Amino acid sequence: MQPYYLKLSMAAVIAGLLGLLVWWVYDFGKLHGVTELASLRDKYTLLVQQNEEVVEVNSSLREQVAILERSSQIDRQATGEVQDELGALQEELHAARDEIEFYRGIVTPGDGKPGLRIHRFTLSAEGQSRNFDYDLVLTQLKNNDRYVTGQVGWTISGKREGVLEELDLAAVSEIGVAHLDFRFRYFQRLTGVISLPEGFHAEEVVLSIKTTGKNAPEPLLQVFNWPDAEPEDGR
Repeated sequence: MQPYYLKLSMAAVIAGLLGLLVWWVYDFGKLHGVTELASLRDKYTLLVQQNEEVVEVNSSLREQVAILERSSQIDRQATGEVQDELGALQEELHAARDEIEFYRGIVTPGDGKPGLRIHRFTLSAEGQSRNFDYDLVLTQLKNNDRYVTGQVGWTISGKREGVLEELDLAAVSEIGVAHLDFRFRYFQRLTGVISLPEGFHAEEVVLSIKTTGKNAPEPLLQVFNWPDAEPEDGR
């Protein structure tokens, strides 16, 4: 009987080592996730500081312009250069504020509900053409200790010659893809161009966010009006 107990003991030792290995892998992944989140918060803090510095420089330049305009000996060329620099700084300020708001929405969301969500979706027309630029940002809140993967499907509803019609992404994308793939932990931005066929008048687009893997939740569906992409109640 001794060999049987010896085999049983060896199996118990191996099981214990495997358990320790699984715990180590989990703990390492969790620590790595905390590090990534800390890096994201540091970038957000740095952007806030840069925004404050740009605001101070912007205020100083405004005072300089006011003084030069009140002076009877204004150097027109110098004033123009200052105003050009002021305009450039104002553009930089707006860009910094937009980026700060973007990261603020990810780091500190309003409702704080966990899970995958559409953080932002916009459509903008390219002049008078039938082309539209899309900008889709997906986020994952509180469950970001691991990567989330999946696909984004599109259904564009509209009319052609008065007849209701639906188009998928493959029918309007330049490269004919059927869906958009994603893989991220905190957020991912998906951008591109779609082109509507002649005679088709889009009314709304439904985005279907489907995750892959075991115990995947039901697809997330959200409806957006066309072309302003204002969200309606989710379906």
